[in-house]
Amino acid sequence: MRIGRIFILSLGLIYGICSFGLAGEVMPWVTPTSIGGVNTEVYYAHSTQKVKLNITGYEVPFDYISQKVNIKCTLRPGLGVEVYVLAGLIGSELKDGSTSYKGKMDDALYGGGIRYVLLGDIIILPAVSFSLGLTHASSNLTEGSGTKIDFTLDTTELQGSVLASKKIGMVTPYAGVKLFHNWIRWKDEVGGDKGEGSSGDISPFLGGKISFWSFLSIKGEISFVDEITYAGGLSLSLGL
Repeated sequence: MRIGRIFILSLGLIYGICSFGLAGEVMPWVTPTSIGGVNTEVYYAHSTQKVKLNITGYEVPFDYISQKVNIKCTLRPGLGVEVYVLAGLIGSELKDGSTSYKGKMDDALYGGGIRYVLLGDIIILPAVSFSLGLTHASSNLTEGSGTKIDFTLDTTELQGSVLASKKIGMVTPYAGVKLFHNWIRWKDEVGGDKGEGSSGDISPFLGGKISFWSFLSIKGEISFVDEITYAGGLSLSLGL
């Protein structure tokens, strides 16, 4: 009987440590037993990718450059589970050598996704999480400094990532790798031609979060190799 009690107490202690670590990473502003919480994040991101557009039967390489200002709202319906939606503005540019097609920072972007924390930030172990998301953006591009729309560009990106993080006082550094694929549709508004394109590959990334209070933090991130990105934002979290 005594062995049974010790066993039950041990399981309870292990669960308490694990759930506290998981909550510290996923829901740092609520108690370990809570399964709710909302987070609102406003951030800026600048990205460069290599894309290929199918133009009159030929694959033409371009540099696809985007600037985004997004609002991302995250809900945590269960311990370790996050679902999010985002919306924002995007300014896009296609560069082919000296030729540039550029759009103003007034086009629309929206998307959503899910994240799951497999392992909480407990003792010496980092938190490990997986995420999957989908975003869509539409852009109107003009050649050089022109005012007439030359191109319309629709991009849909599927992105998955694996991330490991470790909270050290106020600072939470993290690192991971993301796989992404872009489906692109374009239309030449002048000549009437239209076609498709694509981009995608794999990029490692590094970042960090500084928490000033349990509900307020700032975050910065960079990625490299097949997508060069730098981003920064402000995050506000509330418990339910």
